[in-house]
Amino acid sequence: MDVRRWMQVLKEKIVPIEDVKETSHRLSISLAIRDLLLDEVSGDVLEESPQVEALAARIRGEMRIFPMRKHEAFTHVAGVDAGSQILPLSSRRYGIMSALAYSLPGGVRFFIAPESMSIPYTSTGERFRGTMNVRREAKLYETAALFLESYPETELLLVDGPLAFSNLWMLSGCRKDRERFVEAVNRLLRGCRDAGVAVAGIVKRPSARYLVCHLGLQDETELPDSFLLLQALRAGERTDIFSPRSALREAGLAAPFMDAFEAPIYSFYARMSREWSIPPIRVDLPAYSLAQLDDVADYCYSSSYYDGIPLPIVRADEEVRISRRFVADIYSEIVGRVERARVEVSHIAPYWGEARWMGA
Repeated sequence: MDVRRWMQVLKEKIVPIEDVKETSHRLSISLAIRDLLLDEVSGDVLEESPQVEALAARIRGEMRIFPMRKHEAFTHVAGVDAGSQILPLSSRRYGIMSALAYSLPGGVRFFIAPESMSIPYTSTGERFRGTMNVRREAKLYETAALFLESYPETELLLVDGPLAFSNLWMLSGCRKDRERFVEAVNRLLRGCRDAGVAVAGIVKRPSARYLVCHLGLQDETELPDSFLLLQALRAGERTDIFSPRSALREAGLAAPFMDAFEAPIYSFYARMSREWSIPPIRVDLPAYSLAQLDDVADYCYSSSYYDGIPLPIVRADEEVRISRRFVADIYSEIVGRVERARVEVSHIAPYWGEARWMGA
């Protein structure tokens, strides 16, 4: 969409000042928001529906679709997930990151030392979040690699994250953080290859357009893969594999970040749930795991009892999650420790607006 068209769209969505004057005394802001969303969302859906249905039909016609079975070919399976949370004080922001592997059927929990970082408010929030993201993901793959070295009997390793990475990762953190991240992924890929362990990255909320590019539809729609495949796939079906890196190149886009990883990565989408509100997941596999493609897909489908997510990933997520409530409890203990040390408690004042959930 060119700039002039985009500006026209923005003008259409802005309420003229004369309308504001007319309605300000007759409507509450809640009703005005309700009316706006009702009109805009339903209007967009009705307008786009024919095109979405046509694109879904094209995908089924141009992409091979395979049924999945409720079949578990693996016994020793582990899921690995990472968690993070921010403790915002008035002086600076603190971030905490951790990762954990949960193995079935034994229920073993494996983790390495959590990691923290702090940053002053002179640095932008975007920079802080970007650094947090890349360090958290590096810890995720480091934990997965170390778990595999400690538990060589593992047959399948499911990572709650991608193995095909967009170029946006090139903007996260500093060069040292990105190098650590790339090395962590490569260490995991090498370890799984050498040990003969199947590994898959599970992307629960995919927003990429790799399949759209693979099918040459990037100029026909701005919709993401997962939404179109929610219409195209039935529960228990998956697409054929495709290469995200090749898809970007076919669309005339470079993939320098994917080029940094040692194994070629292939992907497929799979619809695990009948729920209309749960889009398909994307599963990323290195080339050396493709011989076990059907077994990996069937295991993911068979173990997807909760919201279409494979059970090992669900268990790892439950164990590693860092909630606001948990951080608030820790903050309460920090307050007590500072008070006992006879230090002015205002030195750990929370950032404005955060005091309520932190219990201050």
